[in-house]
Amino acid sequence: MRNQSGFLVLLIMILVTLATALSPQTQSPAEISGLRYHQHADFFRLVLELTRVREYSAAELNQPERLYLDIYQARLNPSLQGKIFEFNYPCVRVLRLAQRNETTVRVTLELQTGAKEKEKIYYLKNPDRLVIDIYHRQSETATGRPTGSAEPQPSAPGRQAGERAVEHTPQAATPTGSGYSLVRQLGLGVKKIALDPGHGGTDPGCLSKSGLKEKDVALDLARRLKIILENQGGLEVFLTRETDITLPLEKRTRLANEKQADLFISIHLNASPRKTRTGVETFYLNFSPDPAVNELAARENASSDKNIREMKLIVDKIIKNTRYEESRALAEKIHHQLLGHLKQHFGPRDDLGVKGGPFWVLIGSEMPAVLVEVSHLSNPKEEEALKTDLYREAIATGLFRGIMEYIKSLGKGS
Repeated sequence: MRNQSGFLVLLIMILVTLATALSPQTQSPAEISGLRYHQHADFFRLVLELTRVREYSAAELNQPERLYLDIYQARLNPSLQGKIFEFNYPCVRVLRLAQRNETTVRVTLELQTGAKEKEKIYYLKNPDRLVIDIYHRQSETATGRPTGSAEPQPSAPGRQAGERAVEHTPQAATPTGSGYSLVRQLGLGVKKIALDPGHGGTDPGCLSKSGLKEKDVALDLARRLKIILENQGGLEVFLTRETDITLPLEKRTRLANEKQADLFISIHLNASPRKTRTGVETFYLNFSPDPAVNELAARENASSDKNIREMKLIVDKIIKNTRYEESRALAEKIHHQLLGHLKQHFGPRDDLGVKGGPFWVLIGSEMPAVLVEVSHLSNPKEEEALKTDLYREAIATGLFRGIMEYIKSLGKGS
């Protein structure tokens, strides 16, 4: 009997220990390790990346209007502590993150007065993430469709709920300036895109007065654009470099060829001795009589390891560039969409044009290829803007719109 009592006591102690260990209060906090956001046509989406699902509560406050979430048994990654993001979106003005206490993270979204229609908050798995969708009030005249029309629905596996790829409705391609290229005659489309963040590693590219490096900004922009192209465009996207590594110019298009990409887009930041110069400049592969273009090409090609004896072969590649027409068409779409988007949200920008140029990074591509100088690190205002998430997100959005406009011109987009 004594042995049985001892066994029962031991069993109870084990059960109590297990219950304590499994209790939510004693579990290690989940870490909020990252976030991303995007303004869709109908709603603003915030995605918080977590190491595991946790309970949360949400409430609204006034003066000013704001929505906040408290996520329990959670902690912010130190890189996110106290972060503030400012927007110029239809509904959301400011996003704030804070560690309210040792076990609670507060996410606060300050809203435009009277703009919010509703919100949806939900978890997604594999990987764990908390999604906040805030729908803004709309009118038929503003959107081209009545308020309350069908909301975005979940689509292909792996895409977040509420995000859908652009539907590809078959239609006739539109001609380029020189008529119907072979790409358009054959009804070819775009499935995979290579994004090339300029410079990297021992090659910093341009440096701003405050020390902002072209290589770092270009990589960040490419990562942002990749997310939008995958989530909204339903496209396959890869980066020629994912980290701060040195990558030879000629290897970049070789990687795109090996991956069988349909488009190649190299992202760069500009610099000019004239500090007042702003805006966007976009290039496709060709020779140029413009001294300014040739000066820029000399700067961008400085890291090439090719020798003079290879000049004839290089020139032949440029002359035989069969993707000239499509590259120019892609450059035009990207240029006009990016420039227009930045002008709309951030004021006047110089239109520096779409031009041909002998850039090494474009030589050897087996697909339409362009190089985009998205803004100026040498201009004080654009340099300051480039330090903000808001401006970088706007650049990524403008590039995305240009790419999708090009795909639409092939008769493959809606």
